Amino acid sequence: MIRSRFAAFCLSLVLPAACGQKFSASAEVAGAGGDVSTAGASTDGGSASAGRAGFSGGPGEAGTAGLVGNAGTNTGGAGGRAGGGAGAGAGGGPPLDPPIPVLGLALWLSADYGVLPKGGPVKVWQDRSGNQANATQAAVNVRPHFSDNGLGGKPTIEFSGGQFLTMPPGFGDFSKGLAGFMVIKPADPKCASVIELSNGSEIDDIALSFFEGKWGYEVLTEFHSGGTVETSKPSLYAVVQRPAGAVDLTVNGDLIFQAPYLPPAAIERQENFVGNTLYKDCGVYQGQISEIILYQRFVTEKEIVTIETYLREHWALPVGPTPTPQL
Repeated sequence: MIRSRFAAFCLSLVLPAACGQKFSASAEVAGAGGDVSTAGASTDGGSASAGRAGFSGGPGEAGTAGLVGNAGTNTGGAGGRAGGGAGAGAGGGPPLDPPIPVLGLALWLSADYGVLPKGGPVKVWQDRSGNQANATQAAVNVRPHFSDNGLGGKPTIEFSGGQFLTMPPGFGDFSKGLAGFMVIKPADPKCASVIELSNGSEIDDIALSFFEGKWGYEVLTEFHSGGTVETSKPSLYAVVQRPAGAVDLTVNGDLIFQAPYLPPAAIERQENFVGNTLYKDCGVYQGQISEIILYQRFVTEKEIVTIETYLREHWALPVGPTPTPQL
């Protein structure tokens, strides 16, 4: 990132088993429904087993899907083989449809699902996409904090300075384009990445960020910015990059930048963060983050309407209308 460029957020990794299917409503991992289950005695301390499902909910959230256990079952009880076997949390339940498209979904972090622990410093922010790209922080002194009364009166993750989360390696294939959406309220708009994916400082980097009070997007050394970063209210920031490279940046449904762009390199990225940057002249993110949705593919205008409508309604955003889908 050369600070004349900076910020990329949207990737989309195709979900093999999840695309186009409904997801069963078993209890979630990491506590496997201990908060609402009549059968489970576990708490939020459990860890996920191997295996995956396309749509996972938060601990004890009845009616959301758990990560599939090693045995491959997901029927109200063995949703996650860790956290105490509290499969009765959702009672099996009917299939659920996720509120957003799942094809190409690479990362989905939502402050009202999968945050562990649910009070104080955040150790794990579980990825709802099924890709197990959980955002984590081992060091207690640099963990952000969970607040149950954040943006829209709903949960948020608060970064008050010096705090960030790390994601596992991945995010390598953007041959089908890139799309990212985030609901945030920055406290300091000077220079920070909300999402940064790279192999080191200025190496294969993609960042969704802001710089000198303007929203920005960066791929390698190409950075552009526009609009004004609000600190008094939450914003819905989106980046959509087509396979050929053309990029649209929007804030609250308004187009702030549009231009040809360098396609991201097809290479696995090892240094991946929420709220951190390896660019030496910028600091860590300060402010609130309530949701991040990232695709490793281009999303259509119709899909943008679906995604942004969900985000606006879910977080009660005081923003304008979503774009009219092009038929």
